[in-house]
Amino acid sequence: MLAVIGTVPDPGFPLVAGKVTLEDGNICIQGRRAAIRRGTPALLAAAVKVAEVLGREEPFGYLVGDIGRGDGSKALYQYLAQDLKQSDFHTICFHYLQPLVGWHSRIQSVIQKMTPKPILVADAGFMYVAKMSGRSSAYDLFTPDMGELAFLADELAPHPFYTRGFLLHEENRAPDLIARAYQHKNAARYLLVKGRKDYFADRDGIQAVIDHPMEEA
Repeated sequence: MLAVIGTVPDPGFPLVAGKVTLEDGNICIQGRRAAIRRGTPALLAAAVKVAEVLGREEPFGYLVGDIGRGDGSKALYQYLAQDLKQSDFHTICFHYLQPLVGWHSRIQSVIQKMTPKPILVADAGFMYVAKMSGRSSAYDLFTPDMGELAFLADELAPHPFYTRGFLLHEENRAPDLIARAYQHKNAARYLLVKGRKDYFADRDGIQAVIDHPMEEA
């Protein structure tokens, strides 16, 4: 089963954990609804539809409200540190969470003891904390856009805001940025770089380029 872990931009949204369904244009989890506009709810909605097409069971979601203050993320980290010990997820995707290095290390310690060890995916804020903690190689897949890839490629930047200017975010620099991210051990086993063209890469370079189907925004 796939588990998706993230936040909802609503400080009143409680910590919930359970299978996710779609109802009337919202995701539904443990009787709570969240609008599908952006962020982790949008990711979960896409995961539900993909599961339908592939004939798989619904994804399992861990969600909490957080508008950047970190309180919700801390509560979710605390919950995960206990709950993941009893889980048997095949794949765990970490999405928007406050990048707290200490809590990231605790969650990684729990995951390393899981048998079998799940496939680990990180996007958005969780890529930041994986790099900040020096644990990028513990992950199987990062899914950066070009700006986030430039951050991974900058061995000195502690946050995307501090990515150095010479690491331009131009798409034609993707091969160089990918190589630099692996050189400095700031990339997962695989990278899926999102953009007008998507690049699937590993430490040996770009393995595939996906440029279709294309839906105009």
